[in-house]
Amino acid sequence: MLRRLCCFLVLCPLIIWASEIQHPILPPSTFINLKGNVDQLDDVYSADLNLSIEYALFNMFSLYSDAAFRFLGYGFEYSKEGYVHNYCNYHMNGFNETYLGAKIMIGDVFGINANWRFPPGNGAQENRFHRFNIEPFFTFAFSDSLKIGGAIRYNKFLEQDHLQPGDELGAKISFYARAFWYDVEQTGWVYTGSLLYQVRFMESENHNMAKDYQKMDDRYQGLKFDINCTRYFALFPIPLGFGFDYQIHIGNLFGAEMGQQFGIHLSTLPF
Repeated sequence: MLRRLCCFLVLCPLIIWASEIQHPILPPSTFINLKGNVDQLDDVYSADLNLSIEYALFNMFSLYSDAAFRFLGYGFEYSKEGYVHNYCNYHMNGFNETYLGAKIMIGDVFGINANWRFPPGNGAQENRFHRFNIEPFFTFAFSDSLKIGGAIRYNKFLEQDHLQPGDELGAKISFYARAFWYDVEQTGWVYTGSLLYQVRFMESENHNMAKDYQKMDDRYQGLKFDINCTRYFALFPIPLGFGFDYQIHIGNLFGAEMGQQFGIHLSTLPF
């Protein structure tokens, strides 16, 4: 226990910036996940490195953080009509947004997840506001091989430079499944997936304008779906997994009409 706590405290200073990652809804646990991915969003193509870490102080409570560093990002537009200039625009690399949070169980099935997002570094072009998120959730084990979860979420933003983003509501479902699993060695395949639907139900406001012109008419909705597969091997005292990730995001909430992300990851088995 002391060794795990020391490891978490050492890693905390290294994960100061991050981009939000959709994890399956599970009880508090301890794990580390390192992922590299390429992403297309709003006509911007990028290559990122993500680090996720969660530490369970005890079975009912954990602390976590998601981190990301953008190594490369560029945008490209081409038109034969002549009224749109062809361009290739390099975007700054650097850290993305910061996510620090905590998860607590209230009973065997229900719990609350809460996190705080800080403004990003040079690796992000949008979402440059502090944000508080709270998610009441449930997680239920049908068997040792299948767990499902569901949550509702609420996002509240802090005003910055007299700009106030509108509040958001969302709903999420997920699954966690094992296949060809060997309990003695803790090896085999793990498949996870999550589906998030979210809406901005309040218009943002620009308080630099006169009161009659403050509304920004930016209500929106969007969908994000993640699926992952991991093969765990008994190479170390803690089983280590290697796997693949795919994500699709639809709707203007997540940038373009459609965006995609492909990735590979290395992770420890949650315990």
